[in-house]
Amino acid sequence: MEGTKNHKSKILGVTPLHVSEDDAGSLVGGIIEKGFSDNQQTRPMTPPSAPRPSVLSFPVARHRSDGPHWAPKVGKFKVDNDDDFDLCMDGEEDFNGSDLTANLANPVQRKEKRSLDLRRWQGILKNDGSSLRHWKGNKSNSNPLRVSNKVNEVSCDIIGAQIYDMEEKLCHTSYSSREVEQFTANDMSPSLLNDTPGNIKDPFQMATDDEFLDASQVGGNSLESQIDAENRARLLKMSADEIAEAQAEIMTKLSPDLIKALKRRSQEKANKLKFSLSDTATGGETVSAQHAEKSSNVSVNFDFSNSHKREREVPGDKHTSKENKVTQDMDKKDNSLWNAWSKRVEHVQNLRFSLDGNMIHSNIIDGTGNTLSQNGYSTDTVSERDFLRTEGDPGAVGYTITEAVALTRSVVPGQRTLALHLIAAVLGRAIFSICQNQFSFTSNSADAYAFDDWEAIWAFALGPEPELALSLRMSLDDNHNSVILACAKAIQCALSCDMNEIIFDISENASTHSNDVFTAPVFRSRPDINVGFLRGGFWKYSAKPSNIDFIGEESGDESAGERTIQDDLVVAGQDIAAGLIRMGILPRICYLIETDPSAPLEECLISILIAIARHSPTCAAAIMNCERLVQTVANRFTLKEHMEINPCKIKIVKLIKVLACFEKKSCLTFIKNGIFRQVTWHLYRYSFSLDHLIKSGKEVGKYSSALLVEQLRFWKVCVRYGYCISDFSDLFASICIWLSVPNVELLIENDMMSECFAITKEVYLLLDVLVGRLPNFYSVMHETVENTTQDTESLSWSHMGPVIDHALEWIHVKTIPYVSGFFGLQAKDGGYRSLQDPEVNSLLQVISSVLSFLSSVLKAVIPVDTTRLPNGNLPWIPEFVPKIGLEIIRNGYMGFFGECNINGSVLEHLFHLRLRNRQEIAIYSTCCLQGLIQVVASIDKLIQHANLKSHEALSKYLILSRDEKVLADGILKSSMVEVRGTLTTLMTSIINGCQNMHPIEVFGRGGPAPGVGVGWGASGGGYWSLKTLLAQQDARLFTYLLKVFEISTAKDSLDADEMGCLMQSINCTLAASLIVGPGNSSVFYKLLNFIFQVPVLKHLDFGIRQFLCLRKGFKPFGWNYEEEDYLLFANVLTAHFKNRWLSAKKKLKAKKETNHFSHKTKKGGHRLETIHEDVDPPNMIIQESTSLMMEWAYQRLHLPAHWFLSAISTIHLEKNANPSASHNSIEVTKGGLFFLLCIEVIPAFSTSEAFSPVKSVPVVWKLHALSVVLLFGMYVLEDEKSRDIYESLQKVYGEILDDNFFSNLSDNLVVEPLKFESDIHENYSTFMEILVEQFAAESYGDILFGRQVAIYLNRSVETSVRLTTWNALSNARVLELLPPLDECLTKAESYLEPVEDDERILEAYVKSWVSGALDKAATRNSAAFSLVLHHLSCFIFQNLAGDMLSLRNKLVKFLLRDYSHKQQHEGMLLKLIEYKKKAMIMSEFESPHYISGIDKRLQLLKEICQGNSSLMVVVEKLNSLSLH
Repeated sequence: MEGTKNHKSKILGVTPLHVSEDDAGSLVGGIIEKGFSDNQQTRPMTPPSAPRPSVLSFPVARHRSDGPHWAPKVGKFKVDNDDDFDLCMDGEEDFNGSDLTANLANPVQRKEKRSLDLRRWQGILKNDGSSLRHWKGNKSNSNPLRVSNKVNEVSCDIIGAQIYDMEEKLCHTSYSSREVEQFTANDMSPSLLNDTPGNIKDPFQMATDDEFLDASQVGGNSLESQIDAENRARLLKMSADEIAEAQAEIMTKLSPDLIKALKRRSQEKANKLKFSLSDTATGGETVSAQHAEKSSNVSVNFDFSNSHKREREVPGDKHTSKENKVTQDMDKKDNSLWNAWSKRVEHVQNLRFSLDGNMIHSNIIDGTGNTLSQNGYSTDTVSERDFLRTEGDPGAVGYTITEAVALTRSVVPGQRTLALHLIAAVLGRAIFSICQNQFSFTSNSADAYAFDDWEAIWAFALGPEPELALSLRMSLDDNHNSVILACAKAIQCALSCDMNEIIFDISENASTHSNDVFTAPVFRSRPDINVGFLRGGFWKYSAKPSNIDFIGEESGDESAGERTIQDDLVVAGQDIAAGLIRMGILPRICYLIETDPSAPLEECLISILIAIARHSPTCAAAIMNCERLVQTVANRFTLKEHMEINPCKIKIVKLIKVLACFEKKSCLTFIKNGIFRQVTWHLYRYSFSLDHLIKSGKEVGKYSSALLVEQLRFWKVCVRYGYCISDFSDLFASICIWLSVPNVELLIENDMMSECFAITKEVYLLLDVLVGRLPNFYSVMHETVENTTQDTESLSWSHMGPVIDHALEWIHVKTIPYVSGFFGLQAKDGGYRSLQDPEVNSLLQVISSVLSFLSSVLKAVIPVDTTRLPNGNLPWIPEFVPKIGLEIIRNGYMGFFGECNINGSVLEHLFHLRLRNRQEIAIYSTCCLQGLIQVVASIDKLIQHANLKSHEALSKYLILSRDEKVLADGILKSSMVEVRGTLTTLMTSIINGCQNMHPIEVFGRGGPAPGVGVGWGASGGGYWSLKTLLAQQDARLFTYLLKVFEISTAKDSLDADEMGCLMQSINCTLAASLIVGPGNSSVFYKLLNFIFQVPVLKHLDFGIRQFLCLRKGFKPFGWNYEEEDYLLFANVLTAHFKNRWLSAKKKLKAKKETNHFSHKTKKGGHRLETIHEDVDPPNMIIQESTSLMMEWAYQRLHLPAHWFLSAISTIHLEKNANPSASHNSIEVTKGGLFFLLCIEVIPAFSTSEAFSPVKSVPVVWKLHALSVVLLFGMYVLEDEKSRDIYESLQKVYGEILDDNFFSNLSDNLVVEPLKFESDIHENYSTFMEILVEQFAAESYGDILFGRQVAIYLNRSVETSVRLTTWNALSNARVLELLPPLDECLTKAESYLEPVEDDERILEAYVKSWVSGALDKAATRNSAAFSLVLHHLSCFIFQNLAGDMLSLRNKLVKFLLRDYSHKQQHEGMLLKLIEYKKKAMIMSEFESPHYISGIDKRLQLLKEICQGNSSLMVVVEKLNSLSLH
C-alpha cells in the first residue's frame, strides 16, 4: 500500500548523496551525527584515507541538550585551508554569511555542573519550608572550583594569616574588595606563595591539591592558571631563605591599610572556608563532639585506638585572643557529627562504580599520568563513551552516581537502560550492606576516605545533589519497555521494597505482632524551654503531608504556573517517596498496568505501590483516590488464568491488605465492592489440600503457600475491624485441613515443611484474632453478654471445640517426629536428621501461634468480674482447661522442682534458642516462650478460681496423680526455680542488648537519608532491623514475666539477695523502656505500672536510706514517708510519664482528607508549606485511631535516654494557671526528685559492672534538671523532705564530677567539660539569665540554690556559659549570695584550676571588682571573691608574653586606678598581692614562671606602671602597707 507510506520531503537546495560500493569504505569513522556534510556533494569520491576522529564517534549517544557539532575536533588544525572541509557548495550562494561563520562555530556547551554543596541538603533536612529561597540563596556559593582569582585569593589569605597581628583589632579600611582583588591579581609577587594550598596542614584546610588541579583544568589556559603554574615553578626553585627574604621585601612595600585589609579578608575567608559545612544543627540535630568521638560508625575524624593517652587538656588553657577564642568555639562545632557526616557524603561524589554495583577503588591511569576521570570522562561527556574510545569496554572506568543519573537522559535507549541498571545495582548493594552493617575504615591509610561507606553512598544517591527522583520519574515515561523495566527496578531499590518486606514479613509471622508502622522518614521537633530542653519531642514527617499534592487528571492546568520542578525536587530531597508521588507517579503506574505489562514489570510496579502504601496515611490515601488504580490492580488478579499462581497475584493481595490496614473505611470499601471476595476466592476451594500442595511441586507449592498466607492475613485484617466474621462457618472446612499435625516425614522428604507450616501458622493466627470476638465464657452461661456494635460481628463458642482439639495435637510434641528430638524429649528420635534453620523457623512459628491461640481462648474463659460468682469461686471449669494443663505437664514443657530431667525442658530449649546468634530463630523462640508463659499463667488462674477448697475436692486431691497434683498446686509455682532463672538470664540479655543497639536517631531524625523504612539509612538498619525486633520482643516477654511472676515486693523488708534482684529488675525495666517503639506503647505502660507500685517505692526508699548510711559525706534522713506519700507519688508520676511520653496528637481535620487529592486547587495553592521545628504542634484533639498501622509522626517514642528527668524538667509558667494544676505540678516535681534519687542508688546494689541506663545519661543533663526545678521557685526547697533529697542529689553529682576531674588529671587525660550550651541548647545563656534572676529574687542566700548556681562557674563549664552566669550575678549584685568555695557542689580545685586565661572572663572579673559588685562578697567569704582572687592573682603574677602581657598590663592599671579612687578596696587589693596558691595536684602549678614573692610582685607592678606617677604612688602605698 504505497499510499500509506511516509515519504520524506526533499530538502530544498540539497543534492542527494550517491555512494558506490567501492567508495563505501571511506565512510567508516567519517560520519558526523546531526552535523553537516563537509564534502562537496557533486565531487567524485576520493581514495579512502585514514579515519579522521570526530567530536562524537559513531555510533554515538549525544545528550539531548547538546547542540550540533560543525566540524571534527582534531588538534588545532584550521579548516579554512583544508580541501576536505570546503564549505562552498556548487550551485549555492551564502546569502546570510553562515558559511563564513561556520568555521568559527563551537559546540553548544552545557552549563557547568556545580559541585556538591551539603548546605543545600542540610537546609532540606531542617525543613525550612520555603526551600526554593534557600536553594536560590546558595547558588552563588555552590561551586568551590571557581578559578577566577581563586589561587591568588588563597595565596593572599595565607600571607594575611601569617602577618596577622594578635594585638590589633579588626578594623574597616577604605579599600574595597574589588581593589584588593585587583591587587592580588596583578601586583602579587610569586614569593608570597610560600605556603601553597597543597602544603596546608590544617585539618580543615581551605582547599586540596586535587581541587586546585581540577580548577586549573576547568580554567584551561586562563591567565589565573598560568600565573599559578609560574608561581609554583618558581617556588620550587627557591630556597627557604630566599622565600623569607622575598616575604620581608613584600612586607616593607605594603601599606599598613592594605595589610589590615588583607588580615581582615584572611580571617573572613578562613572562617568561611573552614566552616562552610559547619552549620550547627539545633535542637535534636545538635550532636556534641564527645558523642561524635564515641560513635565510631558515623564519624571519620576520630582515632579508633584508645591505647594512647592524650595529653591533658582543659577548656581555655591556651593563651588566645578574643578572635582565636571564637575560632576555637567554632572548631568545637566543626567536630560535630554533622560535619563528619558531610565529609563522608562529599567523598561519594567522586566514587566510581562498575556495572554490577561494585565500587572501583583504583583509578585507571593513561599515558599522560592523569586519571581517566580527569581526562575527559565527566558528567557532560558520559554519553560519549563508545567501543572505539574505551578500547572495547565503555564501563571499565566506571561511573559516578551523578554520571549514571546523567546517562539516564541519553538519546540511546541502551545507554539509558544501562544507567538505570547500574543505579539499581548500586542502591541494592548499598541497602544490603547497610542492613548487614558492612563498614570498613583504614585510619592509617594515606587516603582519608579509604573505606566502603555504603551509608554515605546511599544518602548521597537519595540526596538532593544527583536529582535521582526526577530522573527516575522521567525514565518511567520512556517509550522503550527495557528502559521502563530498568527504571521500575531502580525505583524499587530506591524505596528499599525488598528489605522492608523482609522486616514486615518476619514481624507479621510473630504471634505477638499487633500493628505495623508507617515507613515515612521523620524528624524530631526541637526541644522547648517548657519541657526543660529535653529531647524526645513529637516526631514530624520530613515532607509535610500537604506538600505531597498528588495531581490527577481532574486538577487541570489551572495552577500550572505556580507549580515548578524545583518544588518537586525540594520535596524529593526531604522524602523520595513523597517526591515521586508529587511528580505524579501513580497515574503513570496505573497506565502501565492497564497496558498489560510483562510479568517482571508488573511485579515491580505492584512492589512500588506496596512501598508507597506503607509510607504514610497521605500516600495510602493517594493510592485509594487515584482514579481506576485500585480497581485496575484488583482486576489484574482475575484477568489472568484463574488457576495460575504467580508472584504478581501474591503482591496484589498484599497491596490490598496494606491498604485495608491503612483505614477501616478502606477495608469496608473492599468488602462492599467485592474486592475481598475477588482476591480471596482460593480460600473457598475445598479441594486445595496438603496432598495437592505436595504434588504441585516445590515452586508452585511455594507460590500457593505464599498466596494463601496473604489471603489469610487479609481476612485477619477484616476480622480485626469486626468484618467477615460470619464467613468463618463457610471457610471452616477449607482451613480445617491445615489445623491438625501433618505427616512431618513426608513434608521433609519433599522439602515442603516450610510451605505447609506457614499456612498452618497463619490459620492459627487468624483463629487467635477470631477468639478476640468471642464473648466471655461465663457471661454466656449467665446470659449477660453485652450487645456488640452494629457494624461488627461476633463469634460463637460452638465453633471452638474442634479447633481446640486440633491445637492440642500440636501441644503433644512427644509424638511428633523430628519435633520430639529437636526439643530433646527423646534420647533417640528414630534416627531422624536434625532440622535446618528454615525448618526450625517454621516449626517455632507454628508452636508460637498455637500457644497464642490457646492463651486467647483461656483469657476468654477467665471471668471479668469474680464478685458475681458464688463465694468468689467458679462452680466448674471447661473440660479443655485442665486438659491443656495436663498436656503441658506431660510433654515436658516445664521443669519442676525436685525432678531431674537430663535432656531439659521445652522452656529451657526455647531459651537456648533465644540466646543463639541467628536473630530470626531467637525472635520466634521468644514468641514461644511468651505464649507458653501466658498459657500456664491463665491455667493457674482458672484452677485457683475453681472451688477446690471444698471437702470433696480436698479428698479427691489425695488420690490425684503427680501431674494432677502439679496442676492443682499451680504449674508456675511448681516450676518457680526454672522460671526465675529464665527471668534472670533474660534481664541480663536485655541490659546487654540495650547498650549494644545502634542509635535509633541520627541528626534528630530516624536516619540520615530520605528513604523509606530501611531506606532511612541508619547503621545496621536502625529501627528497621532484626536486632530491634528481637530487643522489642524481649521487652514484651520481660513485661509479661514481671506481671505473672511477682517479685517479693509485699514483704516489709527484703534480704540482700531479694533487694539485689529487685534493683536488677528496675534497672532492666529502665533499659527495656529505651527499646519501646511506636507500636509498643502498651509495653512502656506496663513497665510504668510495675515501677510505680507502692511496695516497690517502699523498697526503693529503703535502698536510699541504706545508701546514705554507707556512703561517707551523706547524712541520713530524719523523717519517713507515709503510705499515702508513696501512693501519691505512684499516681502522679504514672500519670505524668504516660501523658508526657505516650500521648499522641492528631491534627484537626478542617476538611475531609479523602478529597485532598482529587479536588481542584486554586492558583497559588501549591506553594510548599513550612514544617516548623521550633515548637511542638499546638494542643490538638486526640482522636481514636481507626487504622491498624501506627504513625511515627504525632507521638514521641522512642524514648530519649534521659526520659525519667521529665518529671523535674517540666516548667509550669502558664499564666492564669489553675491552682490545683500548680499544686499537682509541684507534687510531680517532688515525686520526680524522689524517683531520681531512687534510681541513682541502684548501681550501689549491683554486684557486677552491669550497664546502667541511669549512669549512661551525662551528668550535665542531671545538673540541668536540678536547675530547672529552681525556676519554679522555692516551693520544692521549702519542703523538708524534698530539700533533703535535693541536697543528696547534689552530693551524688558532685562526687561524679570530682571523680572525673581527679581521675582524668592523674591519668593525664582530658578533663571532660560540662557542655551545657553544646549538649542541651545553643541558647543556654538565656536560661542562665532567667535562673540567676530567680536566684536574686527568691533565694535569700539559700545554700542549695547557691550551690546550683555556683556550678556554672566551674572551670569545666563552657566559657560562654561561665561568662553569662558571672555577668548576670554581677549585674544583679548577688555575688555575695554564693556559698563559700568549700561548701560548693564540687571540691575547690575544679573551680580554681586551671588558671583562667580567657580575656572576656578576666575583664568581667575586673569590671565586677571596679564596680563594687564584689565588695560584699569579699566580706562574706563568697565563692565569687575566691574565684576572682585566685584567677586574677595567678594570671597577673606569672611570666607572660605577647597578647597576654598587654592584657595583664591593662587589668593591673584598672585595679590600681580603682584603688586610687576607692580606698575601701585596699584590703581586697592587698589580698590579691599576698595571695598564695594552695598545693594542687597539677605539676604546672609549681611552674617557675609563677611569681610567688611579695617583693617581686610589687616590683612587677612598678614595671607595669611604666613611669606613670599617679600609679607609682599607689604601688608605693601598697608597699608600705605590706611591710606592716
